[in-house]
Amino acid sequence: MLRKTLLVAAICSVLALMVALPSSADLSAPLSGQWNRLSVDQSNPAPEHELLDCVQDSGAQVGTSSNTWFCRYSKRPEPTLNFYWNNRQGFFSGRDITATWSCPAWFPTGVCPNVVQVVEGTMNFTQPSVGFSLAVLEDLVVTQTSTSQRLYVYWVDFGFECPWFRTFAEAIAANPLTLPFDGTWPPQDCVAA
Repeated sequence: MLRKTLLVAAICSVLALMVALPSSADLSAPLSGQWNRLSVDQSNPAPEHELLDCVQDSGAQVGTSSNTWFCRYSKRPEPTLNFYWNNRQGFFSGRDITATWSCPAWFPTGVCPNVVQVVEGTMNFTQPSVGFSLAVLEDLVVTQTSTSQRLYVYWVDFGFECPWFRTFAEAIAANPLTLPFDGTWPPQDCVAA
């Protein structure tokens, strides 16, 4: 029972940090902060605004540094854009593997030479309203160029990656579509092996 209580307390602390973390913060670790994605998954009736908020465990509670990362996946309702929304959410826990990671040859041109951080772990998706749950091994691959950062969420066992952006405006610019959404879909931006 004590172990379960400590685990719940740790998760609540991480989530509190994520809520307090401003998306535009100047952060030392490239993955830190908020990422945005325009999902053009046509199995939904309209696009979605997806969010991923990530924070590194500071290790302050135990007095040591930590290599552990936590991220929270959610969706932002965008009714004025005529977007789809549901209550699917996800919680990621992983470790930095940048030093040992090998970039897949099928990744888009320009990704591999610009990788600055890779965190690998498990994302546990849930959607309570429909009883959905799914655990996925993900590599969160951050690239940096002189003009921007980008995150590629790589579903390792499924063999595809999708780009994420620091702002939703960047996500929209990378996937131009008529707003509010009129039923005309932009091309899929996820890449498969």
